[in-house]
Amino acid sequence: MAPLRKHGHGRWIGAVMAFASVLAWAAPAGAATTTSTSNPYSSSSSGYDVSYPNCSETPPGGFAIVGLGGGRPFKTNSCLASEWATAQKSTGTPAPALYFNTGYAGAYSRDIIQSLCGTYDGTSFGNIPKHDQSTYTTAWEIGCSEAAYAAVVATANSESPSMWWADIETGNSWSTNKIVNQYTVDGLSYEMQHIASTLGLAGVYSYPASWDKIVGSGFIPTPPFAGDWGPTVTCTSSGFGGATTVWIVQQGLSSSGVDTDSGCG
Repeated sequence: MAPLRKHGHGRWIGAVMAFASVLAWAAPAGAATTTSTSNPYSSSSSGYDVSYPNCSETPPGGFAIVGLGGGRPFKTNSCLASEWATAQKSTGTPAPALYFNTGYAGAYSRDIIQSLCGTYDGTSFGNIPKHDQSTYTTAWEIGCSEAAYAAVVATANSESPSMWWADIETGNSWSTNKIVNQYTVDGLSYEMQHIASTLGLAGVYSYPASWDKIVGSGFIPTPPFAGDWGPTVTCTSSGFGGATTVWIVQQGLSSSGVDTDSGCG
């Protein structure tokens, strides 16, 4: 299926409206937290992750994680369909998963999906000055929309992943204000888990130095992610996105130029 098209000022139509009619929006106040779940990636498992730079590469096999985005939020991987089809042929365990790009920029406000993410009431602002609250509201709604967009694309392509991962790295655009970034991550984590029945468990791809620079080393999203995945960590490293430990370690490139990974369960 062809990627979704943007219309006007970044308002996603068609599949967005169909998706919104199935998943009614719930207010974030009193949001449910992640149910404790054991790591499905066993310590004896190996796999790979691919995205738009790997359209012509041959994956090495094992469990698969496919990049839904085209390198930044609200952009689709042009070879998503073919990479997903290859991933579904894999005999690795668990079944294929998806990951998507995240970030914060003021320009992303035009991509907020109002029907799913445009009603944040700011109940968790605490002592943040009132004149700053609109910035944090927008950041939360941007993060929520990044997750909602990923869900719309996956649904439009008839993909049912076992798990989905938010890619949170310094390589994408982020604010110099960590609190703005924290609200963005809260928004995407909430929406990922709000629709977990559609796209599986919610995890985060990052690494300690990147996480610290974007949101602060002690920050845990509300609700927390179920699992952590990244480079520069080991299976005995502490989790950074809410999980107690790391679930997957990204090992490096295979001979064919595809990232390889190993499970930690």
